[in-house]
Amino acid sequence: MRSDAASDVVVVGGGVVGCACALALADRGLEVVVLERAGLAAGASGRNRGLLLPHPDHVANPLYLEGVAGYQRLAEEAAIPFGPRPTALLVVAADEVGLAEVERLAEALGGFGHDVELLDPGMLAKLEPCLAPDLAGGLRHDEGWEVDPTAATLAFAAAARRGGAVFRTHDQAHRLVVDDDRVTGVVVDGGPLAAGAVVLATGPWTRPLAAWAGIDLPVGGARGWLLQTAPLPWTVGHALMDAGWAAPVDPAFQGRAPTIEELAGEPPDAEAWTAFALQQAPGGQAVVGASLAASLREDSEHPETVRGLARRACRFVPGLAGVPVVATWSGVRPVTPDGHPLVGPVPGLAGLWVAAGHGPIGVLAAPATARMLAEHLVDGRPDPAAAPFDPARFTTSAPPPAGTVPG
Repeated sequence: MRSDAASDVVVVGGGVVGCACALALADRGLEVVVLERAGLAAGASGRNRGLLLPHPDHVANPLYLEGVAGYQRLAEEAAIPFGPRPTALLVVAADEVGLAEVERLAEALGGFGHDVELLDPGMLAKLEPCLAPDLAGGLRHDEGWEVDPTAATLAFAAAARRGGAVFRTHDQAHRLVVDDDRVTGVVVDGGPLAAGAVVLATGPWTRPLAAWAGIDLPVGGARGWLLQTAPLPWTVGHALMDAGWAAPVDPAFQGRAPTIEELAGEPPDAEAWTAFALQQAPGGQAVVGASLAASLREDSEHPETVRGLARRACRFVPGLAGVPVVATWSGVRPVTPDGHPLVGPVPGLAGLWVAAGHGPIGVLAAPATARMLAEHLVDGRPDPAAAPFDPARFTTSAPPPAGTVPG
């Protein structure tokens, strides 16, 4: 597909989605360059829990099925061990409101053929004695998988390198290069880098980069905080999750940028957009989360959310109160207004593609995203299953703003 381009495709973004796309494109014989302004998996891809779980949404559940199969194939060839490891999940409810969410989740997953068991408080206590005794109930399923998300990202990158892809870390794409109605490359520190196509796998930073070409891709940021404890004095046999985390995200928030008035108001409550989740590592340490708060910055804001997470965790597992916390960190998830990612060509600007906005399912959806994008870009065959992810459902175009680099 090249003419005089320096490469067939430039993939901007070295997270799990960008590295998976690089592998899928290189496997189809394209010359691929990946640009990452920091290190691989430096953003949300390396700052999450790495869970692959059945999804209650009919659009997203096929991504889970393809994701599990994709990681299993990658693990057979990868020189970097990352899992996947099977894990069972308990979704727990603190009250009747949470119990209604558990029942909704069980009905949705059961409708997709997943084996789900509803649990009363006594059954919860028997399965996990560490849980608070006054919980309303929950559900269990054993179809979950767990990967090391950083190692999985590096495994995608290593496989892509074997296929000929070139990775340039600590090399930022500042702007898109536009020639008439076509993107012909990107501008990096060393100057323009030409390409036959550009794929934006830039997570929450997709919107400002696309704006240089007069395109609005509504990908926002939602910061997720996690805590890591010292080894627990007991063993947790399941991944644990608050029913509130399984509930649908409020459409009024999902992917929406805050207004000037909202920024001028009071800081968000410490427990706003928090829910309880816990996974125990083989060494006994636990990762505790999670949160979802609107974010506009790379550096961490809303550190008070950590206190909200800690209070939420103690509500569900009282024994955590005396366990030392050894680290906290956060990552900014890319989110869209309808909760579904953008995958495919960007209307109105030939040569520009996007794979971003996956929210909390970026690791899960990376294999399917890469396949769908590569089939469309290389073979010209859009997968009908990718229709809900078509960027055309949101994008609007306008003349490129002043300062856009001409081709």
